[in-house]
Amino acid sequence: MSPAVETAAWVAGIWLAIAVTAAIVWARYRRQPPLPQRTPADVYRDAADCRARREAEQVADDLDNCQAIWPDPPSWRTAEAQHRHDTAKQQREEG
Repeated sequence: MSPAVETAAWVAGIWLAIAVTAAIVWARYRRQPPLPQRTPADVYRDAADCRARREAEQVADDLDNCQAIWPDPPSWRTAEAQHRHDTAKQQREEG
C-alpha cells in the first residue's frame, strides 16, 4: 500500500470513529426526558415556603449555637499565641 492510500485509510477510519461516537451520543441525548420547566411563580413559591419554614422553626441565632458548643471561647490573643506555637512546632518537625 502506498503512503498516500495508507494515510487516507487512517483519516477515513478516524472520521468513521467520530461519526459512530456522535451517533451514539446523539441517540443517548434524544432518549433523555425533557428537563422540568420552572416558572418564576414556582421559584417565588418555593422561596416563600422555605422562608416560612425557617421562621416557624425559630432557629437560635449563631451566637447561641456557638456558646452551646464552646461556652468559654479563648480571647484572640490566646488563639494567636496557640497558632504561633503550632506553626513553630510544625516547622521544627519539618525542618
